Amino acid sequence: MNLKSIILGIATTAVLITVLVATRMMLLTRVEAEFEIREIETVELPEPPPPPPEEQVEEDTPPPPPPAIADLSPTLDVSQPVLPVMTIKVDPRIAVDTFFTDQPPAPLPKPIVKRPVAKAKLTAKPKTPYKPKARVKVAPPKPKSEYSVGELDRKPRLLRNPSVRFPSSIRNASSGRVVVKVAILPSGKSQFLSVISSSHPALIPAAKRIAGGSRFTPPTRRGVAVKAVMTWPIIIKK
Repeated sequence: MNLKSIILGIATTAVLITVLVATRMMLLTRVEAEFEIREIETVELPEPPPPPPEEQVEEDTPPPPPPAIADLSPTLDVSQPVLPVMTIKVDPRIAVDTFFTDQPPAPLPKPIVKRPVAKAKLTAKPKTPYKPKARVKVAPPKPKSEYSVGELDRKPRLLRNPSVRFPSSIRNASSGRVVVKVAILPSGKSQFLSVISSSHPALIPAAKRIAGGSRFTPPTRRGVAVKAVMTWPIIIKK
């Protein structure tokens, strides 16, 4: 029992000593505050401008003259209305005629009576029977005697043409071109009409023979064989 009491007392004393040492060390440590040093820019303000110079009043200048009497006259106020002023003098001693009511009043005007106007009797006109207008029959357009290639169902196709010889007088060229105007009959036969242009005059007789003796497919318009006129460029070679 004594040993336990001694150990307990030693442990208690050690704990107290440890607490006292710890508190002492806490009191002795100082907390130093940390400071941050920064550079501050200094700005110089401009100097204020000097005050304006005071006007010096010359003592020798005389004071302004007092206002004239004419300047002190009252001015007319336009904002206020002008009051009428009577210039005629009235004598209050003049006698005034009394007003008498024994005279009869003027007669009233007679009312205007409008007489009724007799209305004219309207006689009913006999109704005329309605006649329908006769319809005008429009005659159908007459068929043309000849048509252009653009009015046909399709362009006529060349089937055969007569053979011709190249003129021996033309030596510098191996071929020539003659543009002629031809008519194609409903049967398909061609008919020469005129010469439009030619590369050499010697080629015109041969072009006329080809234009008057060729055979085409019959030209048709809406399925009906018709006569057509067209321009045909004929090329003749050696």
